[in-house]
Order: sequence, then C-alpha cells, then structure tokens
Amino acid sequence: MHTKRLRRMLTVAAAGTVLMLGAAGCSATTGSGDSGGSAKTVGATLLSLQYPFLVTLSDSMKSEAQKNDLNLITLDPRQSTATELTQVEDLITKKADAIVMIPVDQKASQAAAAKINAAKIPLVLVNTRFSDDFTGDYVSYVGSDDTEAGQIQGEYVLEQLPNAGSIVYLVGQYGGASTERRKAGFDKAIAGSDIKVATEVEAKGSRADAKRVMEDLLRRYPGKGEIVGVVAQSDEMALGAASAIKEAGRSDEFKIIIGVDGSEAGLKAVKSGDMTATVFQDAVGQGTKAMSVAADILAGKKVAKEYKIPFQLVTADNLSTFLK
Repeated sequence: MHTKRLRRMLTVAAAGTVLMLGAAGCSATTGSGDSGGSAKTVGATLLSLQYPFLVTLSDSMKSEAQKNDLNLITLDPRQSTATELTQVEDLITKKADAIVMIPVDQKASQAAAAKINAAKIPLVLVNTRFSDDFTGDYVSYVGSDDTEAGQIQGEYVLEQLPNAGSIVYLVGQYGGASTERRKAGFDKAIAGSDIKVATEVEAKGSRADAKRVMEDLLRRYPGKGEIVGVVAQSDEMALGAASAIKEAGRSDEFKIIIGVDGSEAGLKAVKSGDMTATVFQDAVGQGTKAMSVAADILAGKKVAKEYKIPFQLVTADNLSTFLK
C-alpha cells in the first residue's frame, strides 16, 4: 500500500440491484449482478461525502465491492452522530453482513459501534479511529496515523520558517479523531520553537468556510508579516484560505500554505503555486483495502488488526510523482 502515485478512479457502471435506505443522508449503492441474490451485503457509513477525499475513498470501495461480488450500501451521515446512529440501526435491521465505518466523532460515535458489537456484525474502521478509551471492538482498522500528518506539517513549517513566524491553523471539526490527532502531531513538532500560532479556527473541512474565515483574519491582521503561513487540516480548507489570500493581493506575504489529503485540486494548487505543499494520504488505497478486508472477513479469512498506509509530504520538488 506504499503507493506513490495518485491513481485515477475509473467510473464503473453498477451491474446489479441498487439498494436504497430510508435513513437520512443515505446514497444509492452498488452491487454485483452475478450473485443470483446470494451476494453478501456490506454497509458503510462514511463521515461526510461533501469532502472530495472521502468521495474518492467511497468510489474505490464500490469498485472493490464489485470485484468481490459484494453488495455495498454507502451512507453519508453528514457529520451528524445522530444520523450515523440511525443509519447503523437501519443497517442492522437490514441484516448487513459487515459494516465499514468512518466515525463522525471519536467519542460520541462509540454508541453506534456498541450497537454493531451487540448485533455481532463485524466492524471495520477506515481512515479514522475511535478515542484511546474505546472499550468496544472492531475487527480491523485501515488507514493512516493522523498524528503523523500533523507532525509532517509541523516539520515542514520549521524547515520553511527557520527564523520563526506566526501562522494561522485551520482545524476541521472539533471532536473528530483526525482533528485531535493532527493537531497533537503538529503541536508536538513545533514545541519549543519560535513558531507561533496566531489563531486557531474551526473551518469544518469546508473550502467556503475556510475562505470566509481567512477573509476575516486578513482584516484582523492587516500588517505585512503579522501572519506568514496557513496550516490547514485538509486541502479543501487550504484552498479556501489560498483563495482569500490571492483575492486580497497578499500572496507574497505567505511563505507557506499547506493542507492534507493530496487531492487533485490540492495537487494542482501546489503546481500553480497557490499552495506550497500538501500531505498526501491515499484515499484509493484506504477504500480499496477496507473493502478487501471486509471481503476477507466474510470469506472466513484471517485479517490483521491494523493496516497502516503512510502519509507523504508533497511539494513542487516531488509533485510529478503524484500528479499526472
């Protein structure tokens, strides 16, 4: 899974029955038409499909499900733990054979996991873990260490700002496991340095929200050199901030604008110079492996407790490896 190339997903037409759920936030799902009704069903509730990274992850799961003759029900809880719980209960009622989950909240989403455990349905976590005090059970975790993403960002800031400086730090959604772990990794990396976080703001992973936030911050810090960088927990937020900075005519003041994901839009922004870097995480690798693990579990095969897919720093120097 140590891929160094952003692979393009092929659009695969669903050959079989489309399953629909009545739960709020659900989406159409795909399956294989060659099963004669015997294919097993995997349900997936995936945090929020407003994020391009998670759309790519979801698409890769669909492709892998078809390869393994599995019906896949893909659900979008839209960052609501209440919706997530309802969706899980509906999947249990519909007798899903396995459930893949990206928890909305590292603590509150444990209630949904408890329901899955009580129903004795195998649970696979992808991309995001529960908090360390989780007492429930899951069969396997597929994803990256979000602490590593934050650490990579912090080390990049130290390298690019050797003489110190103040930055803006944009977080996704407080309470989310990836939010907390990425921040912890970043804080650890810059601890003891002269790098200062002028302000930390929640932008909910949204390009539009990040742009509005950055527009406000540019008014709050009008002086050249007051802030010299933006560190965002996702490419979408980095892109929003970069847009505000560019429109304000202040791009030359910012020595770093870095996100996380290595999305196509993020990579193109690195190429154009609107962003200086991103931290690539393999959406295709995570989604494909999560569904492969679910297939192995349902086939009675032994799987590992964890499959780690590392993050990688992307700058103009190695961009050609990721953007084709």
